[in-house]
Amino acid sequence: MANYDAYRDAAQSIARTDPSCGIEWPMIAGIGRVESHHANNGDVDPSTGDLRAPIYGPILNGTLAGNEVIADTDGGELDGDTRYDRAVGPMQFLPSTWEHYAADGNGDGKADPQNVFDAALTTATYLCDDHGDLRNPRAQVSAILRYNNSMDYVDDVLGYARTY
Repeated sequence: MANYDAYRDAAQSIARTDPSCGIEWPMIAGIGRVESHHANNGDVDPSTGDLRAPIYGPILNGTLAGNEVIADTDGGELDGDTRYDRAVGPMQFLPSTWEHYAADGNGDGKADPQNVFDAALTTATYLCDDHGDLRNPRAQVSAILRYNNSMDYVDDVLGYARTY
């Protein structure tokens, strides 16, 4: 239930701060489903939104087919690796992207990529950044491609969003 609350709260927060964006919670949920299966099937402390076990993507050192080499940008602070970056949290943010867009979605005074409320609000903020009205299907595609530059990814996210 914390995941749904996080997605809904993020959309409502953006509706207040950036009403022209028009993001709805199902799009945020679609990203959450594709990126981490909703934080490992909701393995989250329901009172805080903190993940019970942190989520890390593969180390981006070029050894996995299709993954870029991305040198460390955060001194290992968020991802535990001082040589290469890796995506972090249930919404899988690269540390440099997290640093730029991080948002405190649960009001505890800090933005933590391993918290579903913070990660969901950061996702909404990132998707809404300079992409126009996300009620428009073309704007949705543009925003999601920025998140992950793959039409298969876009199709997956929007497919899940439609089911919600």
